Amino acid sequence: MIIRELMQIPNLLSLSRIFIAPVIGYYIWLDSPQASAIAAILMFVAGITDGLDGYMARRLGQVSNLGIALDPICDKIMAAILVIFVLLFRDFPFWLVAIILGRDLAIMILGTFLLRGRDISLPSNLSGKYAFGCIATLLFCSILRYDFGFQMYIYPTLILLFTSTIGYARVFLAFRRDLPPPQFHDKPLYANIRLYGSLLYVAIFTVELVREFIL
Repeated sequence: MIIRELMQIPNLLSLSRIFIAPVIGYYIWLDSPQASAIAAILMFVAGITDGLDGYMARRLGQVSNLGIALDPICDKIMAAILVIFVLLFRDFPFWLVAIILGRDLAIMILGTFLLRGRDISLPSNLSGKYAFGCIATLLFCSILRYDFGFQMYIYPTLILLFTSTIGYARVFLAFRRDLPPPQFHDKPLYANIRLYGSLLYVAIFTVELVREFIL
């Protein structure tokens, strides 16, 4: 039953990020302009799968507890593999690696302990999804040695890691007390702020990227 679920297209898309991470790491290790470009392209492809797996699950009617849990797990494994590579072969800060890996390890250990024996999956919270997107962007910048983009995203990454950790802590505390997990109630104002703020950030990031590497 589990094998059959893993073979579903959305779950294969999630798993593909684990298998693509060592390939990206190989090109990071080669450390040539061409290899760095290939690694950056593969990072972009991995980012597409991160959005596509959920869309395909909903489109094909294959939303499952396994898929909900698998998506953030694959994100964390991919991030863990790549931060080690950029730590070794780029100038990625050790303290930031410690924060990213320490946080993810703590969430996985506590989640496994508290959810043991429960038929409950622990999906990423909203700030956690944004945090992973920022981490992926930092990795992308490290691969290309794009310092402007790295400095632009490092503070939002730290803020989002902190807020997502608080969100997970609230969920874990609720499970510990046998209470229903707190629900996030989004509002149109917050959604619009996130949307247009993200678009502005991406626009500035992209313009400077084009200026530095293409023009």
